[in-house]
Amino acid sequence: MSRPASAAPASVLCLAAALLAGAAVQAGEAEDTAKADGSAAARAERHSPRQGYPSVGPAGAKNTLIFFTDYQCPVCPRAARELDRLVADLNGALRIELHHNPLAMHHFAYDAAAAAKAAQWQGRFWEYHELLLKSTRLDRDSLMALAGPAGLDREKFQRDFDDPVLRKQVTAEAKEALDANALGTPGFLINGHVEVGWASTAWLEQVIRQNLR
Repeated sequence: MSRPASAAPASVLCLAAALLAGAAVQAGEAEDTAKADGSAAARAERHSPRQGYPSVGPAGAKNTLIFFTDYQCPVCPRAARELDRLVADLNGALRIELHHNPLAMHHFAYDAAAAAKAAQWQGRFWEYHELLLKSTRLDRDSLMALAGPAGLDREKFQRDFDDPVLRKQVTAEAKEALDANALGTPGFLINGHVEVGWASTAWLEQVIRQNLR
C-alpha cells in the first residue's frame, strides 16, 4: 500500500510507485480483470471545459478527488483507466479532476501534458487523453499525429501546443502538486489527504471512503 507523500525526491517516489504496482499486480489485476469480464462500470459523465480542469462524474458531487498524472509515468495509465469505476462505486458522491504533473525526470511528459491541454482548449480532452494512454511514443511528431484521430483542428492544435499561455497552465498545475505535497505520480488529493502511488482500485476506493465529507 502506498504511503502519504513525503519529502523524498520525485524520482524515488515514481520508482516506488512502479515497484508498488508490481508488488500488487497479482491481486490488483485479478480484481480489475474480474470486474472487466462482466461487470465493468458504464462510462461516467465526462466534462472537458476549455478552461479549468477536465473531470469525470457529476459536477455537483460533494467530494472531488484530484488525480495528478504524468503521461510518461508507467503506473499512471493503470489509475487513469479506473476513474469511471471509482465514480460509479461512489454513487454520485465523487467527481474526479485530472491535473497534470509532468515530472522533470520524464523527458516527454511536459509536451504530452501540453498536448492534452491543447486538446482541452478545443473541448476534446478525453478523446485525446484516451489516445495518449494507448500511445507508445510521446515525441512531438507522435503527439501531432494524434490530433486527427481525436477529431481536432490540427492547425489550431499545433498553435495552442506552442502557446506560452497554455504552457504556463501546465506549469501551474505541476506547482499545485508540489504545494499539495504530491511529489510523485500518480498522486491523489481528496479533502486535504494526499496519497502517492498505486496498489489497486480497491485500495484507492478505501482511501477515498475514509476521507469523504
